[in-house]
Amino acid sequence: MNDNPRPGYGGPFLPSALSLFLPTMVVLAGYGVALAGLVLAGRGDGALARLCIVVLALGGPFLIAHATLRVFTIRVAVMPRTLYVHRGFPSGEAQDIPYRLIDRVAVRRGLAGRIAGSGALVVTLSGGRRVVVGDLKHADQARAAIVRHMPAGERPAPDSPDGDLETSRPFASAR
Repeated sequence: MNDNPRPGYGGPFLPSALSLFLPTMVVLAGYGVALAGLVLAGRGDGALARLCIVVLALGGPFLIAHATLRVFTIRVAVMPRTLYVHRGFPSGEAQDIPYRLIDRVAVRRGLAGRIAGSGALVVTLSGGRRVVVGDLKHADQARAAIVRHMPAGERPAPDSPDGDLETSRPFASAR
């Protein structure tokens, strides 16, 4: 049987460009405003102004390139027998996870995720290992599609609190 994605299975779920470029825009705007303030205050030739110029000239293109690479490499596809996950740049490896190995699926959102309408999909495997795919545009829809394909005895209830991670501990690795 071919395990390619089919219509109706879900996905591919793609990243939110706003979520990926928002931190870059904030950093560049912050340094740009700082540089403009220094120039207006007559301190445009000082060390702090040069630091702002270096960050804008060198850091800006690298941040933009990093966000662009992540936009084109993050993928989650719900296939008939496995879940295909690529966490995006700089991770070069994709993973095929059989549904029988999935213990839990949750969506986690931070401040940028709430602003951009994106979330991190957290897939907990039966051995306790977590696979996190960040910045997904439709993370809730991805979770619902994955839960539909989990074995019937292991599915959480649709509104189960088991699907949501604690928001006060967003990066907790041990439970």
